Amino acid sequence: MASISFTLPIFLTIIFFLPLKIIPTIGTNADETRIHFYYQERTKPPNATAIKVVSSPIEHANPIFAFGNIFVFDDPITEDLDPASHLLGRVQGQLVIVSLDGNDGLYTLNIHFTNLSPWTGSTLTVIGRNPTQQTVKELPVVGGTGLFRLARGYVVVTRLTPIDSPSGILTFLVNATLFNH
Repeated sequence: MASISFTLPIFLTIIFFLPLKIIPTIGTNADETRIHFYYQERTKPPNATAIKVVSSPIEHANPIFAFGNIFVFDDPITEDLDPASHLLGRVQGQLVIVSLDGNDGLYTLNIHFTNLSPWTGSTLTVIGRNPTQQTVKELPVVGGTGLFRLARGYVVVTRLTPIDSPSGILTFLVNATLFNH
């Protein structure tokens, strides 16, 4: 019986202090990084950077956002609004319209920095719900490569031009907040 009464206080002490040792270490190695850039998407030939690769067989009031449509894109990242400004990299990915009403898409994209020091060669991976009718969207960053390995965070993407722009050029502002290890 003496061994039980001695072991129980030790066991309770370990159970009490173990979480206190673990809790302060959570998230202490994360560095916050904020990046601001633009990307331009061209939807009209001959220099289209976004195309529809699968068309839905379902009739929809707005055929662009018909359930089942799949788009792929490879858009230039620039440091300001002017498409001719300094090229920083590419936004490459896909959009799949996943809701019957066309209001939601699944966005998967890689943001690849080819000329933005110190992140040249690094990528961010973003996967999430894209509310197609909203001008401002928040999407989760789920990882990355290079200096963004194990990155977490979010991007706020703001469409600066109308979705039905007569020029066929859509301009987006991206503000990324990252917590990388």
